[in-house]
Amino acid sequence: MKDFEITKEGIVIIQWLRDTDPQLGEDLYNTLKVKESERDNYFVKYYKARTVDEFKTVLQELIDTTKQGTLFTLHIVAHGYEDGLGLEIQTNEIKWAELFTYTRQLNEIMANNLLLVLSSCVGGGILSCMEPEQHAPYRAIIANTREVFLKDAINGFHAYYSKYYNIMDFTEALKALNNAIDFSEEIEPGKKKVEFFIMSAEQSFDEIFNPDRDPVFFKSVVDKILPPNEDIPQELRVQKAKELFKKKGQELKPHFMFKD
Repeated sequence: MKDFEITKEGIVIIQWLRDTDPQLGEDLYNTLKVKESERDNYFVKYYKARTVDEFKTVLQELIDTTKQGTLFTLHIVAHGYEDGLGLEIQTNEIKWAELFTYTRQLNEIMANNLLLVLSSCVGGGILSCMEPEQHAPYRAIIANTREVFLKDAINGFHAYYSKYYNIMDFTEALKALNNAIDFSEEIEPGKKKVEFFIMSAEQSFDEIFNPDRDPVFFKSVVDKILPPNEDIPQELRVQKAKELFKKKGQELKPHFMFKD
């Protein structure tokens, strides 16, 4: 993977919405397809899914047909919630962990250069689904942690892609996306909009192995890391558990980051 020659690059849009929803993915594709004529060996593809099975079929098709040397940004237009994406929880959804099994394979084909863009909101549970023993499921992810208004998704991503061709352009593109959103407008009384963020795989990994990120959770797993011992004071045991936890992260990180 170290000797990676780019032969083609582009943008792939997967829309997974109800037929009665505004067709944001299709609209975005119609705007972006002109990019194919602006650069050599550049492509913009659009897929439409109505069910979780159709969504997974599209992802598998991308895995099966993407050849080494091809790089693309994967833009998913779908409804998001705490634990994943989907139209109906439990009956028509995909959890983050399962989604990452697909994007991980794409990221492996692309030598850890997959930028995953979600026009939906994402939940805090996304980090708990990363599987740090395996390769990263993306090079970086762009998303939002709160509801996204229709007009913000339309205006924001049109602005984003006016500055974007590949992952090297994300800084200016993300700035354009957030500049297109009116943050003085509240989602509901007392609930403000937040900016779209970008989080790299390395940042994701470091957060997973940060014992201070979620002290309540870490306290619940201390016994698994370092079983209770009446000869060791609890405070010392927690400190030792943190050291072992961080050490485990250091052992796993090279493989996660494609550096082994």
